[in-house]
Amino acid sequence: MSQEAVERILGRMLTDSCFRARMSESPESASRLAGFLLTPRELRLLSGVELPCLAELSCRLDPGLCRASS
Repeated sequence: MSQEAVERILGRMLTDSCFRARMSESPESASRLAGFLLTPRELRLLSGVELPCLAELSCRLDPGLCRASS
């Protein structure tokens, strides 16, 4: 997987609370369902992202930048 894909996943984790929750439960499943095929190393590294920090930063973003919850 490319650096661009990892950045897209991080961006989605920041702007999509439902995706962030799915990533916290199963990074492999959530990323695969979103169309990303990650290497084991990338999955391990993304699993180490501190989701509470992303959630806090997400709250500081303009709501127009975030995906609406359904």
